[in-house]
Amino acid sequence: MEKRNILSLRVFFVCLLAMLMMIQGVAAAPAKAYERVPTAGVAINGKMVNGIDPIRLDGHYYVPFTELARILGYNDIRFESQTKTYQVTDGSTVVRTTMGGTLARRGNEYINVQPPRWINETAYVPLNGASALFNANIYFKPENGSVQIEKPATKYRIQPGDTLSQIAKSHHTTVQALKSANQLTGDLIYAGQLLKLPPSGQAKEMEPIDEHRRVEETNPAPAADLRNSIVAEAKKYLGAGYKFGATLNEAPNLFDCSSYTMHVFAQHGISLPRTSREQAALGTTVTSFQPGDLVFFTTPDLYSDGRVGHLGIYIGNGDMIHASSSRGVHIAENFMNIGYWKDNYLFAKRVIE
Repeated sequence: MEKRNILSLRVFFVCLLAMLMMIQGVAAAPAKAYERVPTAGVAINGKMVNGIDPIRLDGHYYVPFTELARILGYNDIRFESQTKTYQVTDGSTVVRTTMGGTLARRGNEYINVQPPRWINETAYVPLNGASALFNANIYFKPENGSVQIEKPATKYRIQPGDTLSQIAKSHHTTVQALKSANQLTGDLIYAGQLLKLPPSGQAKEMEPIDEHRRVEETNPAPAADLRNSIVAEAKKYLGAGYKFGATLNEAPNLFDCSSYTMHVFAQHGISLPRTSREQAALGTTVTSFQPGDLVFFTTPDLYSDGRVGHLGIYIGNGDMIHASSSRGVHIAENFMNIGYWKDNYLFAKRVIE
């Protein structure tokens, strides 16, 4: 009996050792299998802006995730080491992706992605997966060994698990519009297929996100006084510079649109989240404006999915104060009479009740 137990233990440890060796082999395989390729130039809409060091793995090109994120203006980068999860934002949308995961999050929507990989303590993302994460058309151009980025994207490469309904939802359009743009007669699609997106301007994120989400407020002042205080605070930063995806540490010298509103409201005890799309989830939708209301717009020259891409603060008399990419913090007078703002206006939310 004792000999049998000893034999069973030996068999158990041999099996355990074999399993550990298999696990180690699987973990090490990606690192051994990848191939380094020459440094690639990165071009956005045909203009060379940077360089990046891709690798090739299983026949696909991968690029360092954080480097690509910064090139695209996602400068606020956070890393959760235990889960190997990155969260990045460009001031409009938060993108979350986990190494090895086939499901990522862009804003409040889950999307399918070709999984990123963790190799030699570095996160790498395949170009197809990066396209889905950042709503851009990203591909390798073998003629000159460059990574090309079309932004805003006019095409979308289908990810494993995608359906037309999911693609339409994440791009704030309709299945019928996708079918029409691609002359599809049925719902059958396949991974790797390149779809044309509906023309720019047709997609708009018209519905406010998570209507009536609670606003965290610690200021006991009457609403009318608080609105006036917000307007006065906002004007203190007139002339401050603009930086796409500015970090909170760069305030009050540099802002993007949402870090500006976040900073202004925080000075008076109102906590707004970091991005414009998250701020769109707060308060109550209104059709007539009061000072202190937030006004939201799409940004078609950056995003093809019609998402909330910009916001400002209504200050009365038809005027809006905001952090603009072209002029920094300034006042847009009678903004709804200005073609660009009128055409791209989405909705307004009241966060001071």
